Amino acid sequence: MIDIEKKIAENTLKKLLKKSWEKLTLDDVLDKKVKKQKFINSKTDLIKNLNRYVDNLLIKKTKDLEISSSKDMLFEVLMARFDILQENRISFIKIFEAFKKSPKKIIKLFPSFLESMIITAELARFNVNGVKGTIRLKGLFLVYLITFYSWIDDKTVSLEKTMNSLDKNLDKANTFRKYIK
Repeated sequence: MIDIEKKIAENTLKKLLKKSWEKLTLDDVLDKKVKKQKFINSKTDLIKNLNRYVDNLLIKKTKDLEISSSKDMLFEVLMARFDILQENRISFIKIFEAFKKSPKKIIKLFPSFLESMIITAELARFNVNGVKGTIRLKGLFLVYLITFYSWIDDKTVSLEKTMNSLDKNLDKANTFRKYIK
């Protein structure tokens, strides 16, 4: 991720502390130099940039991840993602609340979310290649999404509820693995 993209992501998260997603404008986030470059043209582009920002932080955070079982590695990488979200909890919840009101907007972002799940899988050394891998990838996305809803409601500092939910969701997903080996 280039520095300007990182700066835009950080500025977006900072501005969301004071404004709702609906009221946030590109002018609030972008300076004149960035506007001329035209690589952020919409609020959808802002979300995609935030997604890449989180992915970039996740890659850095998990670079020294110890190799262990598939479930344990998925748990560690997914919890690292939730830890990153937690650092800007208010901003990410504001985005979620806006999209919850208009779920059709999420469809435009689905490829970006899947790319994040591919990165997550690769960091956890979880095979998502081929037809079976595509099924696993969709399962991983579902585990993440269900756990994300737990994270939204988790008021604990240690994210205990999120961890318990993720562990339970990975266990449930593992019961289906025997059908796609």
